[in-house]
Amino acid sequence: MTSEGSVESASFATRWAVVARHGRTATAFRAVGPDLAVWVPPGTPEALVPYAPTGRAAVAAGEPVAALDALVPVAEAFVAAQRAAGRRTCFFATEGRLASSPQLARRLVGEQPAWDPRRWDMHVRAHRSLREQLRRARAKRVIVHRITPAHLARAPWRAAVDALLARWRATRSMAAMHFHVHVDLTDGDAQGLLHRRCYVAVQDAELVGLLALAPVPARDGWLFEHLLRDPDAPNGTAELLVDHAMRDLSAAQVPWATLGLAPLHGPIDRSLARVRRLARPLFNFTGLSAFKRKLDPDGWEPIYLAWPREQSGWLALVDGLRAFAGGSLGRFGVATLLRGPRPILQALVVLLVPWTLLLALLPTAPWFPSRTVQLAWVGFDLALLLALVRLLTLAARHGAAARRATARWATGVAVAVSLDALCTAGEAIGWRSSWQAGVGGRVGTIVACLGPLVAAAVLWGAARRARRLAGARPRVPAEHGGDG
Repeated sequence: MTSEGSVESASFATRWAVVARHGRTATAFRAVGPDLAVWVPPGTPEALVPYAPTGRAAVAAGEPVAALDALVPVAEAFVAAQRAAGRRTCFFATEGRLASSPQLARRLVGEQPAWDPRRWDMHVRAHRSLREQLRRARAKRVIVHRITPAHLARAPWRAAVDALLARWRATRSMAAMHFHVHVDLTDGDAQGLLHRRCYVAVQDAELVGLLALAPVPARDGWLFEHLLRDPDAPNGTAELLVDHAMRDLSAAQVPWATLGLAPLHGPIDRSLARVRRLARPLFNFTGLSAFKRKLDPDGWEPIYLAWPREQSGWLALVDGLRAFAGGSLGRFGVATLLRGPRPILQALVVLLVPWTLLLALLPTAPWFPSRTVQLAWVGFDLALLLALVRLLTLAARHGAAARRATARWATGVAVAVSLDALCTAGEAIGWRSSWQAGVGGRVGTIVACLGPLVAAAVLWGAARRARRLAGARPRVPAEHGGDG
């Protein structure tokens, strides 16, 4: 170990020993995950800082895992070590204890709801809307079971959970995120499963939901880490999973539980409130907060982003976003674009209107071989415009039949646009008159060729997600076990 500390590929047992003794935050269990690096300070073996390296920055997953009196010194030592290595630093999702460090600034980025599970039964009896959601799920024959790590180690269960995760992700506009929200329940974290609690919701032998809890040992509490709901699951499935887990924790006399960070919730500053509004088409921060709020927590705890005062707070926020993106915001943006999210499909509709008008108003020469070809392209784009509008209408509907229709329509539109891209490229190669019409002609030809290619890639992404949602729900093994 060097004087600056070390980056450890520490064993699970080593990491868990520190977490079990000093893990008091909802982010502490992330230190045992295989996807994060761990920094160990010199002379403090019972402390560690889990972090995500993002190029020129190191983004710590919450506060250091350390004794209370060592918490701030370890954080400051981590900053110094990263600075010596030429990297920026920030701590994403801290619970406020780093405020005592004069070296660190902080900014509220959300709040986490907290409950005392021992009071859950009284809580349910006092909230009619919650009881109604639970009744709806039970009326649809949804049953919750607790399953053990041994279940998830078996191939049939792994396949069912993977299929549920794929269907759940298909409902998301954005690409899969990493860092605090990284989901890995069946691969690469077998030892971590031994310390989790896992619950599944089953309807007629089909897996419709899953809830995974991570321990917060030093607080004798639990984080409701991953809550996955099948897109066709009955109303109340998520609430039924939460209810079952809360009652289990209550029986074990657990005093504290949280559903984790509700990002951009609470008295955030105006600039972050603006981000919350602008991001809504791709990520509904308000909807996520609303679900946690309707479970009526006992209280809300502030969560902060902390960074060295000599650094930029906005740059620290961008570094945090890079950690969630898996390193590169550019790659994450392209991956999201290629999923064909609804806002991008809506943008294609908007862009197609002026493009079709332009094609109709352009002079035939030098852009088209003939007036007939020009009118054919105009007609095709009008038909495509109507097809995209129809696709958006179908995608907004619910139910298995609507999902199958959406999948068929999305695949058909993707095929049509792919043929459009091939024909456009063929015409550009065979009819070179527009290419010879100066810079404007060359730019127009390039745009005409690239546009359908990009649109086709987006639409194939939308079709893949639609087909995933139109498929059958995963079935659980015949012997699903659990405690009912």
